[in-house]
Formats: sequence, C-alpha cells, structure tokens
Amino acid sequence: MTREEQAQYILYDCRLLEELSKYGTPHIIGSYRMNMMAWNDLDIDIENENMSLDQLYHLSKFIIDRFRPTWYEAKEEINSENKTVWFQGFETFIENQLWNIDLWFFDKNTIRLAEDYCDKIIRQVKEQPNSKEHIISLKRELISRKMYSFDQYTSIDVYNAVLNQHISDVESFLVNYRRD
Repeated sequence: MTREEQAQYILYDCRLLEELSKYGTPHIIGSYRMNMMAWNDLDIDIENENMSLDQLYHLSKFIIDRFRPTWYEAKEEINSENKTVWFQGFETFIENQLWNIDLWFFDKNTIRLAEDYCDKIIRQVKEQPNSKEHIISLKRELISRKMYSFDQYTSIDVYNAVLNQHISDVESFLVNYRRD
C-alpha cells in the first residue's frame, strides 16, 4: 500500500472521518490535502466551537479501541488568543508503518485560515516547476536527520525555503534558510 492508500485506509476504512463527523465538521489539512506527503502523518481540523470533556472522552475511547495507539495524548488548552482549543494526537501502526495523526478542534475561521494557507501553497507549487519534488525531498532529508520537528524545522519552513527562497536541497537549506 502506498502512503496515500494507507492514509485513505485510516480515514475511510477505519472510519476515522465518519467518527469525527459526530463531533463537528472534519477538514483534512496539511500535506495530505496538498498531495505532498513525505512521511506518515495526517492532520485534521474539526470545526467544533463547543467541544467538551465528555466528547473528548468518547472520541478517546474510539481512537484507543480502533487504533490501539502506541502513543496517545488528549488535552484542552488556552491558545495565544485566549481561546480554548482541544487536541488529540496519537501514533499507531498501519501495515507495519508508524503513523502520526493530529486532531485539532477549532472554530470555523481558524480552519479557514489553515485551508487558505494550504491552497496558497498548492497554487505556488503549480507555478514553480519541480517545487513539489524539492519540498518532499527536503522534508524526507530533514526527517532522516531527525531535524523535522516543532522545535527545529517544520513544513512551513520547508515551504518557505523552496517556494520563496528557491532552496532545493538540504545542504543549502541548512546554510542559507532564513525564517521570515
């Protein structure tokens, strides 16, 4: 199974999207939405401004029973805009491949901004030949060097480097990348 087929298996055959629909409107974002998956990762934002601990517990039970995660986290937090946001993240094996799935419960406007960002990246990639291959290659190289994480380099850094600074390889990235 390809990475994309495994993602579809998680979303549809394992009924994750169907279950998430009980808690709001799910929106797939990130590299799956943009067709630029470099590793086994799904990001889903769920439109739900009234999430509760009871809902979190019910969804947790589904995730634990269905996916038997090797790592699991669920939390409520206050973001920088003083809004309550909910997060559930887990790792599980699909076809002997480790997958990371992140679920965020946001308001409609926050999700729209994330979708707009993804759509902007998709447009830029279409306008710049070979950029998709450079993005995927750069992500994979950073992953292999264990440098692709929240506290080092993120996908936003990679998109910015390739699409705006025209960096196409990891050596140039590590020497020349500037965060805007």
